[in-house]
Amino acid sequence: MNNGTKVTIGIGALFLLAGIGLTFLGGNNAAGIEDFDVEEDRVWSGNSGIYVHEISDDEMFIFVSDDVRCDEFDMQISREDGEESKVAYKHDLCNFDGSKPSGANDDPVGWYHMGTISGLEQGVSYNITTSDEFSAVSKDLIMDIVEGIFGAIFGIGGGVGCICCGVVILMIGGIMAVTSGGNKSHTQIEITPSVEVDSNKEEEAEEYDKEEKKWYEDDSS
Repeated sequence: MNNGTKVTIGIGALFLLAGIGLTFLGGNNAAGIEDFDVEEDRVWSGNSGIYVHEISDDEMFIFVSDDVRCDEFDMQISREDGEESKVAYKHDLCNFDGSKPSGANDDPVGWYHMGTISGLEQGVSYNITTSDEFSAVSKDLIMDIVEGIFGAIFGIGGGVGCICCGVVILMIGGIMAVTSGGNKSHTQIEITPSVEVDSNKEEEAEEYDKEEKKWYEDDSS
């Protein structure tokens, strides 16, 4: 097997291993997405009342049951001690008939994401007045879930792509290995030039020898 074939097969193996790793990581992220549950991950739930903000995140997403109309839900929030605060609730846009939020297609099953509370301060108590029962989920948690979604998409997609590239490169390396047959030594053939004898000259030489011999014999007698 020549060096070019070895390098090709090595690159193909690296792509294949990288693809398997990315696919595995993407699958783990997808599993994390399925574990999200509003009731289990909420930091507070209820109706009107006092809420003490104990986490560091200054924003929370508000979820309500999907039987609550978007255009009928309302929430007011302020500091319990009456001090000035930037805390506020922002309602999401409703669809054309007001029955649900415009982004409801991406919401968890059985829930609507109605809006967001921002400007919360850790350790501060807030007075909340709302028209319907709600559940509050940390924005940081939701962002982690969104990142997990993109991580799963890119991880699985990139992993499958690397696996395909690795298989193709390995096939090319295999074809190169079969067709090249490894490094072959070059055989040198030495050709010795042949010497041709002129038959006519050989006959003349023989006749000359005979004449010389005959002359010698005649003279000696």
